[in-house]
Amino acid sequence: MAEQRYFEDVWPGDEFSQQLQPTAEDVAEFFSLTARDGRAPGRGNSDGRFSDAAGARRQGLERPIVPGNMSMAIITRLVTDWIGAYGRLQSLEVSFRRPVLHEDRITATALVTDALDDLDQPRVTLDVYLANERGERPVQGAAVVELPRRGPAAAQPLE
Repeated sequence: MAEQRYFEDVWPGDEFSQQLQPTAEDVAEFFSLTARDGRAPGRGNSDGRFSDAAGARRQGLERPIVPGNMSMAIITRLVTDWIGAYGRLQSLEVSFRRPVLHEDRITATALVTDALDDLDQPRVTLDVYLANERGERPVQGAAVVELPRRGPAAAQPLE
């Protein structure tokens, strides 16, 4: 379980990140976990861009790509692990700028850009992005999270 983050401990400029390298096996597992009605999206797709090197090349890609919803899941997990069990993700918006390729060395990063001390809901704004080893940011966006305050109220989950 991740450490609980509290509003009083967060400052603009704080940054956290995670390194990963999505493989064909990771993409296949993601598809198996997100299958609907026994059908996994992307499996057996006619263009093969998610799983097949030849299919990806037919579309002008160097390698198969990581599905956009998997890239967004990577960012979501980074943020939700950071906020802890009593934090709450209020919003997450991302822009897909270019594909994430299988085997890219990815750094998922979140940067605190604002901490608003609203008495009802202490909120933190984060810039979030995936960066690859080529210096590109194929996915970037922003998240707003609500964090608990320290003290007696910190023991209660946010609703």
